[in-house]
Amino acid sequence: MKNCFLTWLLLLAWWPCTFAQPASPDQHYKFYKGSSALQDRIFYLFTLMEELPGLSRLMNSDSALCTLGQEYRQRVTGSVSKGDLTAPLQFSARTTGEVSKALIDLLLRHPKEMGRLLNEMRGSGVFQLYADKADTTLLSLAWKDAADGVNYILNAYTNGKGLRYPVIDSAAYYVASPAYRSMIQRVMEQAGKRKPGLFFRPSLDVALGLLELNHRDEAIRYEPLSAINEAAYKMVKQTDWSKYPYTAMLILGASPVATEPLSETGKSRCRTGAELYRKGMAPFIIVSGGHVRPVGTRYSEAVEMKKYLVNELKIPAAAVMADPYARHTTTNVRNAVRILWRSGIPVDKKMMCVSDIMHVAYVNSPMFTKRCKTELGYMPAADMEQSDLYFLSFLPDLRSLQVNVFDPLDP
Repeated sequence: MKNCFLTWLLLLAWWPCTFAQPASPDQHYKFYKGSSALQDRIFYLFTLMEELPGLSRLMNSDSALCTLGQEYRQRVTGSVSKGDLTAPLQFSARTTGEVSKALIDLLLRHPKEMGRLLNEMRGSGVFQLYADKADTTLLSLAWKDAADGVNYILNAYTNGKGLRYPVIDSAAYYVASPAYRSMIQRVMEQAGKRKPGLFFRPSLDVALGLLELNHRDEAIRYEPLSAINEAAYKMVKQTDWSKYPYTAMLILGASPVATEPLSETGKSRCRTGAELYRKGMAPFIIVSGGHVRPVGTRYSEAVEMKKYLVNELKIPAAAVMADPYARHTTTNVRNAVRILWRSGIPVDKKMMCVSDIMHVAYVNSPMFTKRCKTELGYMPAADMEQSDLYFLSFLPDLRSLQVNVFDPLDP
């Protein structure tokens, strides 16, 4: 059973298909909005399935998907009564393969309606890792990612198992306590009372409910980023890029060790970046760092770094962009590439990465490359070159637009 999905993908390689589309994302893409901002951010495929005109009705007319939805809806109430909690709501390898087959069948029978879904997927950039593949493969891999993401949340925030970053991503409660188990049951009861929707809705509702139960809304606390970076985004349109060696300067965050808003290391990195900015190295600074340490902190590293740069170091506010989400060096780099793309900064010219000596050496090491490929599936920076003890340069890689389902706090 565990090889069911892999077998289906191998079959797709032999399936005659004329649906392949260009891999380039749309820099001006307008995202659809569903009933949940968390869903939109983590599970955009599900939002598209529900919000694209006529698509939800088409999927609900498919007998295989409809039967699956009914089965999982029954599991919500059945799990509550039996005390099995969320395990029955996870998508098995067999179920994942069955859904893939049903979606491909819909694509072949209804190419116009399903083709619009694929066009939206490619345009969004959210599925960029698979964007150069045939539509059948893209659709299957995107669905598998979404299913894996739901499973990850259900397991992590019910049992405390499988967390990629357990120290900083864990549940807000002791997961084995009777009180917490009772709260999970209430989440499931609420999901069971909701109006029936598409096949994934019961499991998704419980997964999102678990994130909300644990106050894990980090993924959407600062949306839309265009609002907190509005002044800088306006300046992008007026910038003469030929005047600068680099398009932007990424300053890596550093978590406080106690309750202070910004660590001394973070301040030091900001001072280094401010000096390089005044030398005309880049027209924009991107500060990066989310709500990381201490666990449960109300301070975002990037927000505090921007305040320090503007208020203390007198850098123009319109020159500073904030990424208030990243919690690791891997996502510091990835999220900076995303900001470049969404803001309209050229991605065919190198940007800078500024930090302290040891941190810069780490980013330029095979160890960092290996970690990126392990945790993200790719290296978000290309042609990396260390130009100074305190900074290096690289070309942005647009695979950074891909959502990471195993990091629901910063997907």
